Amino acid sequence: MLIVLAIICVAGVAGLFAIIGSQGAKPSKPTPGHSPSRRKSGSETDVAQAFTYSRQKSLFTQAELAFYRALREAIADRYQVFGKVRVADVLKPQTENRGDWQRAFNKISAKHFDFLLCDRDSLKVLAAVELDDSSHRRIDRVKRDDFLNQAVENAGLPLLRFPVQAIYDIKAIEHHITQTLGQPELKKDKPKPKPKPRPIKP
Repeated sequence: MLIVLAIICVAGVAGLFAIIGSQGAKPSKPTPGHSPSRRKSGSETDVAQAFTYSRQKSLFTQAELAFYRALREAIADRYQVFGKVRVADVLKPQTENRGDWQRAFNKISAKHFDFLLCDRDSLKVLAAVELDDSSHRRIDRVKRDDFLNQAVENAGLPLLRFPVQAIYDIKAIEHHITQTLGQPELKKDKPKPKPKPRPIKP
């Protein structure tokens, strides 16, 4: 009997110490500069943490920048010019079938126009402009260009193509644009002739 009472007393004391220890324990503090992780595996945050990025030096390549300057000079202030706009922001699939719509969208989602000409006030897209370098002779680029040509034709969007050149003929660019869009060519003020010097009478 005494042995049983002794066992009960020891168990009771052990239980009492366990309760006191659990009440006195403080929750561990996070390491300074670190917050408890709340991210779920596979979340977008995890993906962003897994890669590092750097900024591109410029929106355009040197060839694109040279043509952009020529294009701006050719159109003067008649249009707004935007560069590297997604095709999917300009064209949209024309089908009610959800599966067909998704497939058609996937065909244009990763493509972009080199430049767009838009109305200055409404920003209505008037024409797309493509700058073709030697890479457009590759089989994959030929297929891409053929698809894009067909897509804009179906949408009724004019597409102007210009080859990359070392020096651009501004007048030729202007003429191609005005002819395609049915606009009159810009009348640029002719320089006034310098007055002839009058002979000085003795």
